Amino acid sequence: MHSPHWMFAAVLMCATLFLSAACSTGHGIVVADPMARPSPLEGGTGGAFMTIRNGTGQTDRLRSAASPAARVVELHETVDDNGMMRMVPQPEGWEIEPGGQLELKPGAKHIMLVDLVRPLEPGTTIEIALNFDRAGSIKVQVPVKAIVQ
Repeated sequence: MHSPHWMFAAVLMCATLFLSAACSTGHGIVVADPMARPSPLEGGTGGAFMTIRNGTGQTDRLRSAASPAARVVELHETVDDNGMMRMVPQPEGWEIEPGGQLELKPGAKHIMLVDLVRPLEPGTTIEIALNFDRAGSIKVQVPVKAIVQ
């Protein structure tokens, strides 16, 4: 019996990426630096952020997200509406070109967690399922931590 070198290389690559807070999902989608903002209120709102890279040869679309941490999860974008900042739901999600990336960050595109099941406390982790047109559903473990700016 010989051990497949490609399997060892894949495990080593994923372990290396894991240590840098990113890991390939096996679908060619890589999620890096996931984090959720603390929120002290049950029933309140929260936000989740990350960078999603499309390592496939085809355009994919982040269509939606879901989480047991909130009763409603929406894709949002913060926009300037005549000097007023407001969050606009993005029910169609966002396309990610081959080799491109989607940056979800505070004050821009993000995942909105509405009607939280429990407060989001620093040091805890929540699960978010990212739903893509091509890659399907990808579950991400998202640590809750304060944003340092």
